Amino acid sequence: MYILISLKYNIKNNGTTKTYVYFKPTERNNLDDIKLLIETDDRFNVNNDSYKNVTDYIYRIINNSGFLCRGLNPDYILDSFDTADAVVIIGSSINILPNGNIYGFALINFDETHNSIYIDVICSHIGIKSAGNILIEEIQQMCEKLFMTKIYLTSVNSAISFYEKYGFTKKDNLCEDMCLMIKYINKKSVSKTKKSSKSIKPNKIKTKTTKKTKTTIKI
Repeated sequence: MYILISLKYNIKNNGTTKTYVYFKPTERNNLDDIKLLIETDDRFNVNNDSYKNVTDYIYRIINNSGFLCRGLNPDYILDSFDTADAVVIIGSSINILPNGNIYGFALINFDETHNSIYIDVICSHIGIKSAGNILIEEIQQMCEKLFMTKIYLTSVNSAISFYEKYGFTKKDNLCEDMCLMIKYINKKSVSKTKKSSKSIKPNKIKTKTTKKTKTTIKI
């Protein structure tokens, strides 16, 4: 019985997952161009349901159970919902969120200053394998779609080796409790996509300063 419980369900390449993107509404609608570009890619399901409804649902799961974002303070997640531009969710392709299964999610900000996406929070279901890997790959695809060249995040020391496996490098080797990590997207691939695409480029992207006090959960 113990062996069965300890096994994780691997969702990598099993055809049962889908990516959902929920954008946070803004007064200036400065995410409209980004939303338009992502909507043209069938890899992403840009959901028009309320950002607040889905983030409230995630918060309730985290607050009332121990299987999503274990080890992370629910109030920390609640604060991050207020500052994120969008939430990227990996879930079941059979069900429609927020009633379906959530395998993992990431809260992201679009950073025009550094031509990048900042991952504020990333975490997964404790019984699911490869959710973190899939989320990183999906965010990389999003970067390429938006002609951005890098992804960055702030990691606790215990999670550095996890991110290094997926191509992130430390910006500064002298990290203490937290470490800024960056993954550079293939510039040749991005350049080729940019040259061949006739899509409208995003012209207004909300800028966010990296929060040194934020903690990225180990997954």
